[in-house]
Amino acid sequence: MTSLVSVCLAIPVIVWAQSQRNVDFGALIRTPADIQATLERCDGHPAFETALANWLETAKPRSPAEQEAIRQTSLRLLEDTTDQQLALGLISGLLQHALDAVQTDPAIIPKQHAQALYTDIAKAVRRHRSKAKESATLASVLGEGLTDARQAGFVKEFIALAEPPAPRRVGITNAAVSARIPAPAGQ
Repeated sequence: MTSLVSVCLAIPVIVWAQSQRNVDFGALIRTPADIQATLERCDGHPAFETALANWLETAKPRSPAEQEAIRQTSLRLLEDTTDQQLALGLISGLLQHALDAVQTDPAIIPKQHAQALYTDIAKAVRRHRSKAKESATLASVLGEGLTDARQAGFVKEFIALAEPPAPRRVGITNAAVSARIPAPAGQ
């Protein structure tokens, strides 16, 4: 009986999740107000949030306006989500879209594009530093085997920004410090 109840309860969720494949997410994010309404719809609806994030990651923009809407929605959802897998997918999608733009638009300067994207991602994940650090790993994976010099330059700059800085060495040693501290009087 328990399994029958579980199946009955799962059917509406499965049907709803499958119906998300037919959603025209591009139409849902045309304006800033549309983006806000779509993100509000994600609250309390994890299946919708997942479907949106998956679409954002793999979307093929049909226009520059849709490309910007995808970027803005991805960044806003990245800021809002607590799901680590969704966050990584969103960052991966942002990186892939940026790589595509660098390859197809000769007016884009790869280094500046990498700096702008890194800044936007860092702002979006400011409460979750680990997400920003993981973006370096994602960029490295996406950069493997790139033959386009512009894309490779983008990845190199992004990784340099996203990797944590190396620990700084302190020039003064303990021995040098103790040699300059006077001994207490009477010793």
